[in-house]
Amino acid sequence: MQPGSVAVITAYRPDGDSLASLVAALRPQVEAVVVVDDGSGATAPFDDAAEAGAIVVTHDENRGIAAALNTGIRTARAHVDARWVLTFDQDSTVAPDYVASLVATAQAATAAGIRVGLVAPRRVEGLPALEAGVRDGFVLGSEPIQSGLLIPVAVLEAVGPFAEALFIDCVDTDLWLRVRDHGFEVVLDPLAELGHALGRRHVVRALGRELHVTHAATFRYYYLARNRILMNRMHGRGRRAWALQQTAADLRHFVIALVLVPDRGRRLRMIVAGIRDGWRGRTGRMPVEVERVATAA
Repeated sequence: MQPGSVAVITAYRPDGDSLASLVAALRPQVEAVVVVDDGSGATAPFDDAAEAGAIVVTHDENRGIAAALNTGIRTARAHVDARWVLTFDQDSTVAPDYVASLVATAQAATAAGIRVGLVAPRRVEGLPALEAGVRDGFVLGSEPIQSGLLIPVAVLEAVGPFAEALFIDCVDTDLWLRVRDHGFEVVLDPLAELGHALGRRHVVRALGRELHVTHAATFRYYYLARNRILMNRMHGRGRRAWALQQTAADLRHFVIALVLVPDRGRRLRMIVAGIRDGWRGRTGRMPVEVERVATAA
């Protein structure tokens, strides 16, 4: 067990026993595991998580991943004098030495004079993380995903909590940018790998070949479109090249998903609604009328 370390897992309608399995894998590695039920309306998976050793906190309604992370961090810190916070999605998997490896990397990089803001695994679901160069023998990272992150508590106190206004998508990117603005670095742990589903996959057969298209759930396209506009407003000044690059990447993904992935009509309506609300500056959970379209049978 790593003294001063806590893990926070956000969960919304988890399937099977993956949540309890993640709790069981983390519990020997940290002083406390907090699971936040973000308004799932189900009890069995969370009873199993508690049985596996988690502290379970429940939101009365779905408030989004940023709010769930903030609730989990506050709860964990109320139970433990924490130095390190690790954040996870409900479907992630970790090795028995995952936490020890990330903490060791953070300590070694700090000793080498690097201002460590976040530590992320070098590989996620077998794929390499984005790199941003090498300093003093440590590989620096760029825009890590939220699941599997190690965050020093002192960094959270400096940069502030996760942005609840974004609700779900771009929450990790916003944190990363604020970490960078405060002069901290992302360090990649060369030995750590996170098991984590990176979107859904759809197979398209064309010209005798199989194309594997990664896409998000239909409702997510509202947040992807809206939050890109919000993020450009929040962080685009002074980062115009980044804003243009990310906007172009999102547009490319939208076109691919609309052309190749089923449920095109609803996905398009989500994108249009997201763009509309982004221009209006709307934040938080999507409007009820949009949610009805997203969840209609």
